[in-house]
Amino acid sequence: MEEKKWIWKLPYELRIALRNARIVYLRTIQKLTSKMFKTYLIYDCARCEDCGRNVHDFSVPDELWIKVYGSDGGILCFDCFCDRADRKFHFKWRMKWTKEGWDWYKVSN
Repeated sequence: MEEKKWIWKLPYELRIALRNARIVYLRTIQKLTSKMFKTYLIYDCARCEDCGRNVHDFSVPDELWIKVYGSDGGILCFDCFCDRADRKFHFKWRMKWTKEGWDWYKVSN
């Protein structure tokens, strides 16, 4: 404790500036290590525009996305995308994995 007494002799504004610099330094290190080691937290994920859920590992062919969403931008989770597709196509549908990639199929009327 003896070695840190010198900090209390500094002006208040300088102590606050040092504290803020330490916080910025630690946040920078945290962001760099999370990118380098792929340790992403919840705030690093994309959010669904309809429900706000985190979206991971979901992709759709471009032509199908444009038919359902209406443009080539935007983020939807799989469930909200399926709901929009159900409303758009007027039948239930889902996607399945084939040798060629993802393919969609009609489930029911």
